[in-house]
Amino acid sequence: MARVLIVWALGEAFGHLAQCLRLAEGLVARGHEATLALKDVRLPVGQRLAPGITVLPAPLTPQAGTGSRPPVNYADVLHVSGFADARDVAARLNAWQGVFSLVRPDVLVADHAPTALLAARLAEIPYLSIGNGFAIPPSVSPWPSIRPWDAVADQALTTAETRLDHVLDSAQKALGHTKTVRVRDLFGAHDILDTFGELDHYGARPDGRYVGPIVSVPQALRVGWQSKESSRVLAYLRPAVPGFESIMQALARLDAEVLCIAPGMKPEMAKRCATRCLRIALAPVDLPSLLPDAQLAVSYGNSGFTTQALLAGVPLAMRPRHVEQALFAHRVEALGAGKLLGGRIDAASVTASLQELLGNPAYRQAARSFRSRHADYSPSQTIEQSLFLIERTFLDGWNTDSTWKTQEPQESPPACLH
Repeated sequence: MARVLIVWALGEAFGHLAQCLRLAEGLVARGHEATLALKDVRLPVGQRLAPGITVLPAPLTPQAGTGSRPPVNYADVLHVSGFADARDVAARLNAWQGVFSLVRPDVLVADHAPTALLAARLAEIPYLSIGNGFAIPPSVSPWPSIRPWDAVADQALTTAETRLDHVLDSAQKALGHTKTVRVRDLFGAHDILDTFGELDHYGARPDGRYVGPIVSVPQALRVGWQSKESSRVLAYLRPAVPGFESIMQALARLDAEVLCIAPGMKPEMAKRCATRCLRIALAPVDLPSLLPDAQLAVSYGNSGFTTQALLAGVPLAMRPRHVEQALFAHRVEALGAGKLLGGRIDAASVTASLQELLGNPAYRQAARSFRSRHADYSPSQTIEQSLFLIERTFLDGWNTDSTWKTQEPQESPPACLH
């Protein structure tokens, strides 16, 4: 039996929390102890912790804002996500050591938690990262641009990484460490990529450990389509999406039945936007019962909903909020299975884009091709593979000074490894 600490420190939305909960439940079912250290300890409505799972708050990571220019690579993202000041980093490293003293983990699993990874490395605790690619940069130097649509000089990429190294070096030396660790040394072949290679934000990695998405659906309202004759459009948007009102106006103009899931939308605004053909849900809705019969999906580039749509063979219109979502949307667009709603938008331009996606069969064919390529994908098998790889990290005697030996999961991973 192992004591596993699962950590989430950066990033937004339900996906990170849902993934941590699924992993913790699976580990407890296999006989391990699971502790969650979370950026946000609020559970989804109706969600209860399984017996044997402990929840702690993760040490707070201060956000410095976006800065004077957009970030150019992952090192730049960290600079505005709590890694601009060595004193802040040192304080968080101390706080994580306190969490380790309390939990005494045998292995740490990080979902976008770079400070926790560094603290585990310094404490010689086995660790691995799990994520959809963005927060697990590839083993190239310097780390690649996260703005492939812009001309970013290699010098800018190198400068961002050097600056990050300097901050971490100072933080570690302030705590008495003479042999310092760089952030790039915290990632490796042992990490788990819970996505598909063609949707990896940085492009498919030949040695990537891809297991597919970890899907977790909260208690959701089950609704059905009302029409069998008209086109059906399923949207998942948030009010903070740039141009949200224009997109809602465009959805209302479509000659189609539209169901829009809009968490965070104010009820009075939902009533104002809804029409006979546009229904708006403010609470989670069961997606598997809706996607197979949809002709188009609309998202903000969030990997969870977007990937589920592709697995159902449904093309997408995407309006990202952040650079991570923009990168993901570009991957979908490169497959020919969707269209990015970029730049300044208005209701007329969005309506035209949605009509093009509905009318051009090439988009749907590309989405169906994606579905066919991943016809053997199984959410339950993805969980089993992930749990098995976490167990191997502990049982293989992994340590920070040895080279990771890649071990693929057996065809039938054991239910519990002691």
